[in-house]
Amino acid sequence: MAPAFDTQPVTAPRLRVGRWRAAGLLAVLIAYLAATAYVAHTDLGLQSLVLVAAVFGILAISLDLVAGMLGLYSLGQGGFFGIGAYATTILANDYGWNVFGLLALVLAATGLIGMAVGAMSLRVSGLYFAITTFIFTLVLTVLATDMVTVTGGLQGLLGPAFPDFPTNLEWLGTPLVWCIMLALLACLGLVWNIRHSPLYPILLSIRDAEPFAEAAGARTAAIKVGIFGVSAAMAGGAGWLFSFLGVVSPSQFDWSVSLNVLVMVLIGGINTSVGPVVGAMFVSMFPNVVNINPWLQEIVYGALSILAITLLPDGVVGIARRALARRAGEIAPAADAAPDEALPAAPTVASAASPKDSEVIVECRGIEFGYGLGPKVLRNVDLAVRRGHIHGLIGPNGSGKSTLANVISGRLTPHAGEVLLKGTRVDGMPASSRSRLGLRRTFQAAQLVKELTPTQNVMVGLFDRVPRIVGRAPLWPMLASGRRDLAAMQRRASEALGLVGAGDWTSRQVADVPHGIEQLTQLASVCVAGPDIIVLDEPATGLSAKEVRHLAAILANLKTQGVTMIIIEHQTRFLFPLCDRVTVLNAGEVILTGSAAEVRADPVVRQVYLGE
Repeated sequence: MAPAFDTQPVTAPRLRVGRWRAAGLLAVLIAYLAATAYVAHTDLGLQSLVLVAAVFGILAISLDLVAGMLGLYSLGQGGFFGIGAYATTILANDYGWNVFGLLALVLAATGLIGMAVGAMSLRVSGLYFAITTFIFTLVLTVLATDMVTVTGGLQGLLGPAFPDFPTNLEWLGTPLVWCIMLALLACLGLVWNIRHSPLYPILLSIRDAEPFAEAAGARTAAIKVGIFGVSAAMAGGAGWLFSFLGVVSPSQFDWSVSLNVLVMVLIGGINTSVGPVVGAMFVSMFPNVVNINPWLQEIVYGALSILAITLLPDGVVGIARRALARRAGEIAPAADAAPDEALPAAPTVASAASPKDSEVIVECRGIEFGYGLGPKVLRNVDLAVRRGHIHGLIGPNGSGKSTLANVISGRLTPHAGEVLLKGTRVDGMPASSRSRLGLRRTFQAAQLVKELTPTQNVMVGLFDRVPRIVGRAPLWPMLASGRRDLAAMQRRASEALGLVGAGDWTSRQVADVPHGIEQLTQLASVCVAGPDIIVLDEPATGLSAKEVRHLAAILANLKTQGVTMIIIEHQTRFLFPLCDRVTVLNAGEVILTGSAAEVRADPVVRQVYLGE
């Protein structure tokens, strides 16, 4: 099993960087508070302009939380926005509820509703998810329009008055300005903290490579529902704030508002900390700043939005960030050496449990599986893998090898039969639970997040080795334990990359590294957790001859450390010298299990697989 998660003091250079970052954040905070104080003492016209932009900034941040980090383009933000505004207005005006007590109620209610909507909507993805959330907003808009006696219909309701400051704080200016601007600051801080926590690579892996996150132990469905609930609560909080700015009516929360919020995120820069706020400032202030014919104004606004989205796919903030990075020299030049030349001959990999040759650590009994109404892909498959062995799975294309790997690792549930890991039946467990039993896997096509570095991708492999990553994420950089654990995770990830021979690529984006380094990165993400069992699906695919030899050396070293491996591979010259046992599949059935020599000599295998 994995060694205990250790920590070491952060080096002096990292501390110096941390101090400079803290000083910069303090300067930004002081400037923000000074700007808030100025707005709090200025005229009502400017206050109204800034506060509307700030409220929509919060709404845009709430959408970016799920769209940018999880790839879930919700059109339900307008609905949660409306729930918060109407609940505050009705309960404060008609029933005399305390507005700050209502804030807690609104956050809890919209968060729970968001989790319920998310749990139902997340059964689908992509366009269908957007349509489902769109219908949610549409239904709420119709209800708000038709329930005239409660909501005021199309005329709406006059929002409640925001409480004044106590006498000794009146010098601060307009209290609503401070409330909204501090709420915006809190939302920015929440998102910034998540982006600087180990949860961030997990969220992006759920977005781009969900099987990778599941194999690392992440309960992806629960995380998506939880983040969607936080996003909904944030949108409901924006509605609470908006209710104090004037009239609350259905037109302010309909489907077009959700589309406008999406445009804000795209213009400012999706998956950036301040991009949604920049986009919200543009979209909300444009009609007021550009005072022309309303019809022409809509045309100009629409044209600018289309141009911004098509010509600036990264948004304004994304373009600015890349330009600053180039100027500061943060984008490293391409490596001069070819990928092969950077590979060491035989790295040493982290240790695992001692082998016991007599113990069967992975066992499949009578596995059957099929897709839909078609023929069965696996038929009565039995497999027994002993601890510390390398067990090969070979067979022609379509024989069921990858399907069997998915059944063992938890991606698929067999229709019949049993899967046991270390004597525990797991065929009803998800992949995330099997990782806690020491099982990890790689994929034929590397499942990685292209915009992250290899180090950040390898950190995903430590998800279930570090306590409370999800719970601590909103405050991670502010916690001493969080900073300490993050430094240890980064160190462990860098060490794992170095041990598999990819140490020279730790700071490059995965999108910019060669295929061989991608394969080594996903192997490092498995090894970093110190697993007992690794399932490798065609690990040598696309590798050069030298890279294949390097991979063989890594796997041989893993075996000496007691790691059990199940390897699916077509390159028998690479596989057979490594294997203790080999199982041959054909048309979903096991036709032979034996040593490499026995398999090579078997006439049936030579006919159906080796082509002799």
